[in-house]
Amino acid sequence: MGTPVHASSDGPPLLTEHGVMGPVREMEFTARFSRADGEFAAQAAAVAVTRVIDAPLSFVSPVLDAGCSTSKCLLARSAADACRIVLTADASGITVAATDDVAVSLDAGEQVDAKNLPLLAVVDGLNVHHGTDGHVWVVWKGSWRRTA
Repeated sequence: MGTPVHASSDGPPLLTEHGVMGPVREMEFTARFSRADGEFAAQAAAVAVTRVIDAPLSFVSPVLDAGCSTSKCLLARSAADACRIVLTADASGITVAATDDVAVSLDAGEQVDAKNLPLLAVVDGLNVHHGTDGHVWVVWKGSWRRTA
């Protein structure tokens, strides 16, 4: 599986443990994986989206763990053939979600995530949402580190 998220190695970092870098308010990165390839593919997708974070392992590791946990939780609740990991960064923090909703485009704005979906359950600290269209979103939310 190729890495679907690319960051220039000679440019400034896109994200650090302190927040979004550059003149943007939020960023989103998505990696898709096939259900048939199971947890291994889901983990590879989580690794791909976390590569945009220029931060110590102590910060990246929980984000990567969240990617693996959300995808595992999703795979247990969805029979969809294709899934995706979505990492969203904004001023409030960093969010990792796994979803079987692969039809929406990234420029669809508020429709792309679980912000407005009702909460169905909380499983091991992960919020599980079901959309009206039947799609499942499993969401983890983390905070930026405060600067000294």
